[in-house]
Amino acid sequence: MSTRRPFVLLGLGALLIALATLITPLWVMRPFRPQGPTELAVALGVLRFGPWLLLGAGLMAVAAVVRAWPGGWWRRSGAVVMLLLTLGAGGLSRVNVFEKMFEPMPAPRFAGASESGLPDDAIVMAVRVGEAARAYPVEVMAYHHVLNDVVGDQPIVVTY
Repeated sequence: MSTRRPFVLLGLGALLIALATLITPLWVMRPFRPQGPTELAVALGVLRFGPWLLLGAGLMAVAAVVRAWPGGWWRRSGAVVMLLLTLGAGGLSRVNVFEKMFEPMPAPRFAGASESGLPDDAIVMAVRVGEAARAYPVEVMAYHHVLNDVVGDQPIVVTY
């Protein structure tokens, strides 16, 4: 057991660092959730130092593979799986999912106020151009941030 412990601890440590680098910013900065100053500072620190954390995690995972290699194929396989999971989590942590999530709304659909299904207390952004008017629910706009529309023959950009 003592000869296996360093490879297991290195591999699990690397995987935990990579997963923390992936999960921490996503969890703290998810939409419609208030953040405290301390947790926001931690999440921003993880984003700032993420490349260095991932480099360390990758080196730890490679060291785990090297340490496990003289053992049997189970040890080798386990170490390689931990390495691949570490690299996968590290790669995913470098993708800005908020950019993907907040893409401009491509083809907005509109309905009359009575058919919209919005609750009476829904918060909306309203635009009026001449006699034409539109209301854009903040809950929807918070996910897209940008919407191109035409109101009363006037092209507009709605942003939140």
